[in-house]
Amino acid sequence: MANSEWHYTTSLIILTTILLNSACLTVGCYSRIFSFGDSLTDTGNNLKVFGNFSRDSCSQLPFGETYFQQPTGRCSDGRLILDFIAQEFGLPFVPPYLGGKSRDYFRHGANFALSGATALNHSIYKKMGVSVNTKGGFLDVQVEWFKKLLNMLCSNSDCREILENALFLVGEIGVNDYAALLTAKVPFTEIKEFIPGIINRIASAIKNLINLGAKTLVIPGIFPMGCLPASLTLYKTNRAEDYDTTTGCLMWLNKLSEYHAQLLLAELDEMRDLYPNVSIVYADYYGVYNSIMESPTQYGMKETIVACCGGGGPYNFALSLACGDNESRLCQEPSEYVSWDGLHLTDAGSKIIAKLVISNLYSESHFTMSCSTRQQLKASY
Repeated sequence: MANSEWHYTTSLIILTTILLNSACLTVGCYSRIFSFGDSLTDTGNNLKVFGNFSRDSCSQLPFGETYFQQPTGRCSDGRLILDFIAQEFGLPFVPPYLGGKSRDYFRHGANFALSGATALNHSIYKKMGVSVNTKGGFLDVQVEWFKKLLNMLCSNSDCREILENALFLVGEIGVNDYAALLTAKVPFTEIKEFIPGIINRIASAIKNLINLGAKTLVIPGIFPMGCLPASLTLYKTNRAEDYDTTTGCLMWLNKLSEYHAQLLLAELDEMRDLYPNVSIVYADYYGVYNSIMESPTQYGMKETIVACCGGGGPYNFALSLACGDNESRLCQEPSEYVSWDGLHLTDAGSKIIAKLVISNLYSESHFTMSCSTRQQLKASY
């Protein structure tokens, strides 16, 4: 992974361009944010689906303890990347779609992301006999929720102003698809065959949003799956050659994330040609995360492959003992850890990635003067 030509190219550009942007991005400050994805973006929809005090819903302490001092449904000790983006643009945290019913509740946008969500329709996995979290839904469902919300927000007016002044964050999504296939012991070569279909569903969602009137969309890739404490625990081997000598990550699993990124980038390039008046921005979550893994001290991190909260073991992760369970282990300084529970970021990890993304969004976006008070990244994080 670290020695591959693809990774080498990514590493060269990661500190200077986290977002690969189309030249026509001319939007200034955003009045709303609409977001889609899975548990890395979910700000509380899972609470409505699973209910309070469910292990699956990240609804018990110590989740939320660092920033909110209580669980909020976010799978983190604090804020998510989405939360930092909202703060930077002076907007409230993006509310979960399932938590509101009034137009006023959604006046600054809505978050449709749901923990456990897949990119592919669950019927595909059902035919294969592969188990997925059906309560998590899939991406097309989230787009349908958005259409319903739009009908409410624009019942007596044109939606154009709302959509043209909104920022759309579509993803991260796809990891739950790969996790389901890996858990079902589908051979790695066969899992790779699913990636084009997953990218196709993401592209379909983007096109649907554009056809509805979206003008600025940020499309994140996925994190390097081989660096997650959960993956390192579940797929641990005794073969030294399976691991990157610099980061300690599983190289074969990271190749899956790299292939996902390559196909997604190619798809976005095609869409930029298809929609020249729409800004389609790629957020390189893989590259940013990997940069932290390679140089953690540069970002103030000490632990990159060990979870802050979990069930013990070399990576502090265990399926039988999740973060928040009795006897689970909690670190003293979450701000020194990239991973919160083996699957999701800490507040500190999200902050690093969000600031790099936002910084490059400013440098690439040609914001209007109305954003001048925030162009120097003055948000109080």
